[in-house]
Amino acid sequence: MREDRGREPRWLILGCFALLLVGVQLTAGQRIRISEWHVKPETNAALEEALQWKKGRLDLAMNDYEVARTDDRRFNVVGLAFVLISLVGTTLTQLAGAAPESFYPPYYVMLVGLPLPVAAFAAFRTVTGCSVRAAVLAGHLIIATSLLPILEGCRGGTAGASIYFINHLIAVTGLLIFAADLLGPRRIWPGLIGLCLAAWSRQLTALYLLPLAWLVWRGIPAGSGSAKVGTRSVLAGAIVIAAVPMTLNYLKFGSPLDTGYGRIYEGRSDPIGLRGSERLFSTHYLAHNAAAMNLNYPSWDIRGGALYPDCSAIDGASIWLTTPILIGIAATARSWWRDRVRRALALATLPVITGLLLYHTTGSQGAGHYRYALDFLPIWMLIIAPHAVSPRGMPWTLGCMAYSSVYFSLLP
Repeated sequence: MREDRGREPRWLILGCFALLLVGVQLTAGQRIRISEWHVKPETNAALEEALQWKKGRLDLAMNDYEVARTDDRRFNVVGLAFVLISLVGTTLTQLAGAAPESFYPPYYVMLVGLPLPVAAFAAFRTVTGCSVRAAVLAGHLIIATSLLPILEGCRGGTAGASIYFINHLIAVTGLLIFAADLLGPRRIWPGLIGLCLAAWSRQLTALYLLPLAWLVWRGIPAGSGSAKVGTRSVLAGAIVIAAVPMTLNYLKFGSPLDTGYGRIYEGRSDPIGLRGSERLFSTHYLAHNAAAMNLNYPSWDIRGGALYPDCSAIDGASIWLTTPILIGIAATARSWWRDRVRRALALATLPVITGLLLYHTTGSQGAGHYRYALDFLPIWMLIIAPHAVSPRGMPWTLGCMAYSSVYFSLLP
């Protein structure tokens, strides 16, 4: 369901995108603070790994937190996409004459931060056919979902940005590219690139290969090429998505199936470390994680003359109460169920959500939001987008955007 509004003039497209950037800056600029974004190799294992690759090494020399240890050597096990991006960023930094073992902040913003609004605007424009509506929904995604505190985290404090926040940002960008290609032209290769970015940042998102493979197998018409070409492309993409990290696993730990992830918790006594060392996935965590995703909500009081959400007593926060636009996935189910592509994408989020519910941590203790929802939230928003910006749905969308933007702006 894509509304065909004809070919829009370029000035309108660029103007709406510019208004999106201005709107984000005016409403959330004080939290995102793009001019302060930076990352340091001594506190970001993925960045240090990229620098070590340039020296012909895989093991780390500086990072000691949440790294896998084997034979007195330390290895990074997360953020492969950012490792590759860092190779480009640090090379550009070196060519510009800056410190050789650094990631120049403007390049960090250009390679990690800027692709998000571009991908969001393009994706929503693909599914709605309207630049104005695309700007509204892209703005909602950026300032009125869990993505806002993630962007704030990508700024980094004195220690620089955490790889876990960066991973979420890259994965969201990748999911937008992936889903927009399936819901739009279905050229396949852009979707595979997006899925590489997502899967090499947030591993569970590799499960979105399932709807792509199903659509090609069922012969859903693609934008270009035959079904045989589409099948070969999907097969090649699946091999790349799996083979690159498996090769690194073999080089680091001696087995392509040993990710090393379980080793990052060895010797730790904090609650997350204890749970992770005991079992990474288990039904034991189901009730706790389900509450963190669906039920929890902060208490409110007034501090310093302003509303204050007290998140200290909760873990995570309900996606329905913090981001009510997501209720649209249920409200519009009858419509998207009739569309094979949207139905496949919606159903593909279920195994991802199941994995999150069985994971040993929600990743957002006391944060007042459930950041792991970003593994499926962009896809849900693209699925419901045509309805969300319809004449009937727009008032609800704007109301949700107003409420959620205030909520996330008030989070401590």
